[in-house]
Amino acid sequence: MTLKRFLPLALALATAVPSFSQVQLFEAEVSGVVPYVGYKWNQSISEYLVGGEYTIDGRTTLGFNYARPIKDTLTFDPELKTYSINPYGIFEFIEPDNLKTFSFAIRADLIHEDSWKNNASKDDSLKLNNFSRTAIGGGPVFALRIFSSDKLVMIPTAAYEFFYTTYRRTKLVQGGVQGVFDDGTYIWHDFVGSCPFHFILNEFDGLTFEPKITLKLGEGRTTNDLLNVSASFGYVRSF
Repeated sequence: MTLKRFLPLALALATAVPSFSQVQLFEAEVSGVVPYVGYKWNQSISEYLVGGEYTIDGRTTLGFNYARPIKDTLTFDPELKTYSINPYGIFEFIEPDNLKTFSFAIRADLIHEDSWKNNASKDDSLKLNNFSRTAIGGGPVFALRIFSSDKLVMIPTAAYEFFYTTYRRTKLVQGGVQGVFDDGTYIWHDFVGSCPFHFILNEFDGLTFEPKITLKLGEGRTTNDLLNVSASFGYVRSF
């Protein structure tokens, strides 16, 4: 694979990294926190992430996560490392039946991806050898709560997010060779299917596990980034 073909694949970090973000994890009028860890894979890259969520009265969730590749694929410049940060919010709409089974919510995301260098030289001052990408978007989340038992709740979920994405390449030059990363603005679409499992330990504590599949479409994305498989594991504390 040529360098010019490899670089876009290596930098195709997914916009929507895995996070719980599910509605109906907490009952109405119940607040709580969910620290979590996760893993995401596609043909281009594997990532780990850490994050946390704070849910207010079972209806509004504020979250944040940080993700990095398990092994950086920026062979163009081995010293370059990548990361992404993702603050988000989920706002659930209340129905007459108090959403005991079905739920509809809106999710909003701000995702920023950037790079840094371990051993920066004078040529890399002011982060001149880097790329960055920022996406802002949102969309609907549909979920159904299924009580398998007193201790297990399954929440099959379907979601769609629309992203306005800006991409910037500052330099990315190594050994006199320049990468192909033009500045640009793109429209991206994410289609998400997941099924969080909530294991209830007691009145205040629980565990949650969420497998997820995300289909990513849009200009500037490659076929290697089309299908993303991820999983997140978290601890639930209500109060």
